[in-house]
Amino acid sequence: MNIFDLIIVQPIFNLLLFIYNFVWDYGVAIIILTIIIRFALWPLVKKQMKQTKLMREVQPELKNIKKRAKGDRMVESQLTMALYKEKGVKPFSSILVLLVQLPIFIAVFTVIRNYTGFLESYVYPFLQDFGRIPSMMADPGTPMLFGVDLTNHAFSDSGIYWPILLMALIAAALQFFQSRQLQPQSTGKKKKMREYFRDAAAGKEVDQAEMSANMTQNMMYLFPILTFIIAISLPGAVVLYFATQAAVAVGQQKYMLSRGDKEKVKKPSANERAETAKEAVVIKRPSSDFKPKTSGSGNNKTVVRRIRK
Repeated sequence: MNIFDLIIVQPIFNLLLFIYNFVWDYGVAIIILTIIIRFALWPLVKKQMKQTKLMREVQPELKNIKKRAKGDRMVESQLTMALYKEKGVKPFSSILVLLVQLPIFIAVFTVIRNYTGFLESYVYPFLQDFGRIPSMMADPGTPMLFGVDLTNHAFSDSGIYWPILLMALIAAALQFFQSRQLQPQSTGKKKKMREYFRDAAAGKEVDQAEMSANMTQNMMYLFPILTFIIAISLPGAVVLYFATQAAVAVGQQKYMLSRGDKEKVKKPSANERAETAKEAVVIKRPSSDFKPKTSGSGNNKTVVRRIRK
């Protein structure tokens, strides 16, 4: 057993066994395991969502920078980096988050594919006599989800296995919604990629940032297609993991993005109102300076002015 298996693969495998001991359904155990892992990664997901929201918020300002730069790439780059620094945007943080999640994904993928092969050497000693695990080790049986054989592929020599094919379609659809949620909101008519290539061939200047954003938009449609192609070539257990992971991701992203919208219109708290009240002072002015919304009588009127600290 190598260090990667010892640190990551074996704990995940034993967690799957522990869950399976109680639910007694391999597919349900995979679903629960995927949910647990996804929520264990919540701090990383939350950080990624925060950067996504920031990127959405700075889109109008990025367009203004583009207009101000008037085609000067160096000026545009400097103003963009200054804006990112001011708003706390870290363009490469999402990539780092994905890199951190990659080893865990590989471990889960390995566990699901080699479930029966790990039963002899990867089970922790204290679990070997726990509950139903001894009988499970003696006779692993066929991994199932409510009667669906999770060892099957969508397409095989015996024909189409519709439950796994449907699962692959669901995984692809959820992948589409997951990618769509992360796309920055944009307005205006978008060019197609062939229009950029046509302009470049004609010697016209092509906006690289706009072209890059357009390519990112197109990837939103490419990823689900790739997910489906990969899913139909894998055992049903792995496809179930893909679908569950995407479903939980869609829910988490929706929660974070909607929460950000609510925070924008959040009313000030009692403490915030109290702090605001401390900033107000009372100034006395002659009646010649009298303005509406004042109080008092005689020659002196009381005007409330707000000052900054």
